[in-house]
Amino acid sequence: MRNSKVKGFTLIELIVVIAIIGVLAAILVPSMIGYVAKSKLQTANSNAKLAYTNTATYATECEVNGTPMSDGSDLPATQLATSTASQDYSKDGQHLGDALNALMGGNTGAGWVKVDISSSGTPSAAFWAKTNTDNYIGEYPSARTAKSDTTLGSATADEQAST
Repeated sequence: MRNSKVKGFTLIELIVVIAIIGVLAAILVPSMIGYVAKSKLQTANSNAKLAYTNTATYATECEVNGTPMSDGSDLPATQLATSTASQDYSKDGQHLGDALNALMGGNTGAGWVKVDISSSGTPSAAFWAKTNTDNYIGEYPSARTAKSDTTLGSATADEQAST
C-alpha cells in the first residue's frame, strides 16, 4: 500500500530548477565580468589622479624651497612600497620617487606609478597600475576608458586604449 502523504520534490522538478539556475548564471556571469573590468580601471584612474596630485604638491614644495623640478625629471615606472606616510623626503626636485613613496606608499601592494614632467616643472601626466605588467593602467588628467594594449613602462599620454 502506498502512502500518499510523502513529502518532497520529484526528479523532474529538481532538474527544471537546476536548468533555470544555469540559464540565469549564463546570463549574469558575462555582465559581471564587465563590472570587474570597469572597477579595475576606475581604481587605476583614481590612483593615477592621486599620483598626479601628489606630484604637483611635491613640485610646489620644491619651487617654494628654491629648487624647482625641471623638464626631464620624469619618473619612470616605479614600485610604490615599504614606506610610511611620515617618511621624510628631499624637496630638491630630484627625489620624486621618494616623495610619492612617502605620500602614496605604505605596503608592497601600493602599485606602480609613472609620471611625466612638463617643461615648466609640473606634472603633465601620471599613470598607475597594480603591477608593472598590468594592462589596466590608470591615467590622469585624461582618464582611460578601456584596458590598454601596453604595460605601464611604455604608457604614454597620447596612447589610445583598446576597446
